[in-house]
Amino acid sequence: MKTKDSWERLKGKTYPETLEQQQKFLETDETVLAYQERRQHMASDPYRPIYHMSSLSNMGDANGLCHWQNRYHLFYQFGPENVARGHWGHCYSEDLVHWKDLPPALYPDTELHCFSGQTLVEDDRVIAMYHGKNSGNSIATASDPLLLNWEKHPDNPLIPNIEVDEAEYPYRVGDTCIWKEKDGYYSLSGTSIDGFIRERRKTAEHLFFSKDLNHWEYLHPLLIDSTFCELGEDGAVPNFWPIGNGKHLLLVFSHKRGARYYIGVYDQQTHRFTPEYHGRLNFGPFSGGHIGCPSATIDNYGRLISIFDCHDGRSNPESQWGRCMTLPWQLNLEDDHLLAMEPVDEVKALRFDQYRREQIILSANQEHVLDEIKGKSIEIDLSLDLGTAREVGLYVLRSPDARERTKISIYNHGHPKINDTLLVDTSQSSLRTDLTGRPPETAPFRLSDDKKVRLRIFIDRSLIEVFADNRQCIGKWAYPRKDVKKIFPLFPRQCAVARAYPQQEDSNGISLFSIGGEAKVVSLDLWQMKSIWPELKYREGQ
Repeated sequence: MKTKDSWERLKGKTYPETLEQQQKFLETDETVLAYQERRQHMASDPYRPIYHMSSLSNMGDANGLCHWQNRYHLFYQFGPENVARGHWGHCYSEDLVHWKDLPPALYPDTELHCFSGQTLVEDDRVIAMYHGKNSGNSIATASDPLLLNWEKHPDNPLIPNIEVDEAEYPYRVGDTCIWKEKDGYYSLSGTSIDGFIRERRKTAEHLFFSKDLNHWEYLHPLLIDSTFCELGEDGAVPNFWPIGNGKHLLLVFSHKRGARYYIGVYDQQTHRFTPEYHGRLNFGPFSGGHIGCPSATIDNYGRLISIFDCHDGRSNPESQWGRCMTLPWQLNLEDDHLLAMEPVDEVKALRFDQYRREQIILSANQEHVLDEIKGKSIEIDLSLDLGTAREVGLYVLRSPDARERTKISIYNHGHPKINDTLLVDTSQSSLRTDLTGRPPETAPFRLSDDKKVRLRIFIDRSLIEVFADNRQCIGKWAYPRKDVKKIFPLFPRQCAVARAYPQQEDSNGISLFSIGGEAKVVSLDLWQMKSIWPELKYREGQ
């Protein structure tokens, strides 16, 4: 889509209805062919991930993740070339790993932009509910195999914008999600109240109800919060799903601090949500952080799957793909009701060329360079025993002269009242001068008494995802006192995401280190990762 005229021609396009016809049609579809051409053009970009979903241009929020007829569909904020109006971009996957581009799903008409929303899968259709800029919240439905033919509701916006006072009362219409209960459909409008001073606003999730999707009524706020999160944080791009153990997960995005979540109890009689605790997925940067807007769904296997968009870290990206998506994460609630996050098992299918080491002693205050392994698109599974050290970790994307390197480590604070820390520090990642400055990601963590921890690390050119796991710590609490059963939870699992842009071509090395004492690598497994994009196969193993 190179001109506005071509976009206008595609806007009302109708696609075949059967799967076989759709797949054949897409082989010659001008939009898909244009996407392939552009991906080929971007194949030389040294920072483009090879096994993550990355955009064609102007990718924004992850939207509408769903599992329909054994295929996963992901939508996202998308701005076609030369068109200054937001669409829903569209891709699908049969295995949650390999993604295929599809034509845009939702085009703006009465609204200025088709902004963020989520989907609901029913037996015979998929319902998309989205926020229309300068309009309100609207609905579109599709029932064909690849969800190509979307029909907007004739009465959109079904939840129109209304006039509010300076404190945003009675409610403001914003990013939305949708689910169904026995008596009908429910929807959230994720926004804020008391926003007349931006830094004093409170997170607000307004609840609406409809028996038939046609007529919606406002019920009450599902959540108003300035206790768990900071003042100044809104609750954009909501996802609301049961997560087990009688609990619900409310996954949102704050324009101040990025992706975050609440765990609590949802009463279906009163339709009230009582959060029990709040967690973050960004821990260092303000103004959004590296992890952006979430989209989540329960798939046909009962798994709660989520994907997040990742912000670019360059001031002036040379290539339009800049933002990309995380790997799909599976979210679980442990027995003590703490949220656990890990990549879906399907990602393991990308592994090849395994390297393994065991029982590596790390002397205090020395760097142990692993000359025999390198890689910019790899997975590392690392089990550590911190021993007497106060910090243990590794450098990745390391140049031979160590002028470029990214630190991933665990801090042992050694104090019973202070959480330990998972750290990802990109301050030395690049010699480039055009990068956005960001402080380290410092996620709260808690070591068990034996000081052992497992790290799963995914490096993909410019994207880093780190998952820390300490299952022995599950069920413990920071202040074990007889008179108080639970003070605040520990963090037996944690994650951190960052972007890194090393300038040197040979910044692909790995080293280990231990600070303040001796530590040990119990085991280290490293795999090179296959590309999910044909035009990037040549980068495998680099």
